[in-house]
Amino acid sequence: MVLRTHGNLDMDLIRLIKRHYIANPLTYVYLFYDLMYYPEVTEFYLNINGSDITGFVLIWHAAWGPRRGCSSVHIYGSVDGVEDLIPTDECLEVHMVASSEVTDAVIKRLGEMGPVKHKRFLTMACWGSVFRDYRNPLIGVRRLGIDDAVDLARVKAEQGTPLNPGEVILRLASPHWHYYGAFVNGELASIATTYLKLPEVWVIGDVYTRARYRGIGAGKAVTAAVTRDALTSGAMAMLHVDEDNEPAVRVYRRIGYRVVRVEDWLASSPF
Repeated sequence: MVLRTHGNLDMDLIRLIKRHYIANPLTYVYLFYDLMYYPEVTEFYLNINGSDITGFVLIWHAAWGPRRGCSSVHIYGSVDGVEDLIPTDECLEVHMVASSEVTDAVIKRLGEMGPVKHKRFLTMACWGSVFRDYRNPLIGVRRLGIDDAVDLARVKAEQGTPLNPGEVILRLASPHWHYYGAFVNGELASIATTYLKLPEVWVIGDVYTRARYRGIGAGKAVTAAVTRDALTSGAMAMLHVDEDNEPAVRVYRRIGYRVVRVEDWLASSPF
């Protein structure tokens, strides 16, 4: 049975999703998180067999909410007619773990809307027994605050993903976005953020090191710091990385991250 859930969230459905999330947080984290925090801008399609979710489509509509950007779609497992559920937004990213037949159908659907970018990403996770901490006495790492807004805006501009002043402040003040910075000689050298925090798992992203500070361990230090805080809180840490980004994959492996799945990432605009 395929169940469309936007605007139809009852307690039985919430309990069903929560049960699957608790049993497998790395697979169901986005589904559960958006159900809890962003139901007004998301819709869900669940493939249910008895009391088990065997597949889902999660759609976050950028046009429905206050934040600008690309709409995103997460596809896991099998959902009948999934290609017909893909929105026709001009800017769209699709993250999927599905059969080759489903992947091909989605690529074909996106191709009808324009050029398609296709990459493979690794989902990596770290937990207490595999974590290998990294600290460098020459690199200071701390969580960023409002006073760091100018420095963060400068780094984001250098990264090629500039933020307007309001968005910078919003992220630094948000309970959902926690930015960390690695400082070398008092200058912000590298950043990382956790953009999703639940008691069971933190999702880390936006890891970037400024060009002149690469190769000295700044990115490793800031990622280790976020990971350490996640593990201290009792959660696992999870991140996504392009499988072709070998330097980043090596850094994450040295901290203790393990590959838990490989995903197809498709986009109707550049990654």
